[in-house]
Amino acid sequence: MARQLKRQPAIKFQIAAKCAYGWPAVVRNLPVTSYGEPNPNLYYLTCPWLRRELARLEDSGYIDKLQRLLISDQQLDSDTKRAQKQHAEEYRAAVRSCGEGDDKVQNYIAGSGQPRLLKCLHAQMAFYLVHQDYLLGRAIAEKIGNLWCPDKRCSSWMAEIKMESMMTEPGPPR
Repeated sequence: MARQLKRQPAIKFQIAAKCAYGWPAVVRNLPVTSYGEPNPNLYYLTCPWLRRELARLEDSGYIDKLQRLLISDQQLDSDTKRAQKQHAEEYRAAVRSCGEGDDKVQNYIAGSGQPRLLKCLHAQMAFYLVHQDYLLGRAIAEKIGNLWCPDKRCSSWMAEIKMESMMTEPGPPR
């Protein structure tokens, strides 16, 4: 995952969803970093392909379009409120399970304090990949089209990892 993110994670996590090739796509983080700071992102998207595709959508103003869609589509609005509530409950449970922070906090998807305020398509997609019934996440996924890279790009890292381990492992005694 550090190769996907191009940095070492500062939070303990579990893999919550994998891509079609078996690599981590979403991690479920603890609500506190290893430095003791609060972490508002329960689910975090790690797939480089999806991160890039979602950044393009964000740059094109897609969050604003979705925000307007919530106003006009009652079913989507209702389901988004349901998903936000579910996320807040999961976040509070995570806080309780590690005995850190305030388990009364209302932390919605992407660390938002307001359930109707959409932030960060990456966080919306991460929640969707874990909770496939999330309608807004499904709409984002449909806008992207192909969720997984066409070339198994993370697989190329396996050769690098093997080469690195061969270089660091001691050879037979001489």
